[in-house]
Amino acid sequence: MALSFKNFNAIYQEAVGIVFEHWTMEMQAELALHCHSWGPGLFDFKNYLQLSSLRFYKAYRTFAEGGVSQRVCDVGGFWGVFPLTLKKLGYEDVAMTESLKYYGESFTKLFKGIADQGVTIFDYDPFEPEAVLSERFDVVTVMAVLEHYPHSLKGFMQNVRALLKPDSKLYLEVPNIAYWPKRMALLRGQTPQARLEEIYLSGVPFIGHHHEFTIAELRDLARLSGLKILSEDFYNYTLGEYPKLKLMLRLPLHFLAFALLKESRECLAVLCRLEDNARN
Repeated sequence: MALSFKNFNAIYQEAVGIVFEHWTMEMQAELALHCHSWGPGLFDFKNYLQLSSLRFYKAYRTFAEGGVSQRVCDVGGFWGVFPLTLKKLGYEDVAMTESLKYYGESFTKLFKGIADQGVTIFDYDPFEPEAVLSERFDVVTVMAVLEHYPHSLKGFMQNVRALLKPDSKLYLEVPNIAYWPKRMALLRGQTPQARLEEIYLSGVPFIGHHHEFTIAELRDLARLSGLKILSEDFYNYTLGEYPKLKLMLRLPLHFLAFALLKESRECLAVLCRLEDNARN
């Protein structure tokens, strides 16, 4: 049975604390070389991870009923907070992938700290053509990853499919370009994409958001990749500090939009499995 959000969040925040025992300003400066807005004083990664508890809880709930014996892999696990949380929840075989060549020595202690907690880290880049990882998992999660890639996702999705067993579940999460505040900003003449200044001040390659999604695009991605969608979810997380009543009073248009148009919420997620003709 899945834990309540309250209980999950308590364990998740412990994992955030473990990660930030290894955090340094040098690490953030390194990331900012290719995404200027992530620089020290510009982006609060700890706050981002703390608020992201709701995102990871949503993912956890989709496979919690399968029990802790499931083999789970978080593709592009980066900070490793979700895999660490799953280990603390008793999951026996938890892994994450990262392409370690993109990280300097400042990240070595973080990745060692994650591994010391029992999480297996595979040095693997699924964006590479025909990347091979001879592992199979019961659950694969891909969260806040797809929007950072500027090219075709065909190869990536083929590589991720190869990580699935016939009855595995794949959870995909992306930011919603049709998020209500972005729609309102566009009406004021502001772009919903990464700002030109942010890209200009970043080194090549830029690793910020290249392509955010609509739910129709996420459905298309699943269909084109030979995946069947089992469920969909639409949710906010950065407004999590606002109780519904407070949000209604302070941002009434936001409240109405989110209540009436689920497609206007901040994040989109789909739970998938292989199409029937690919499971045999």
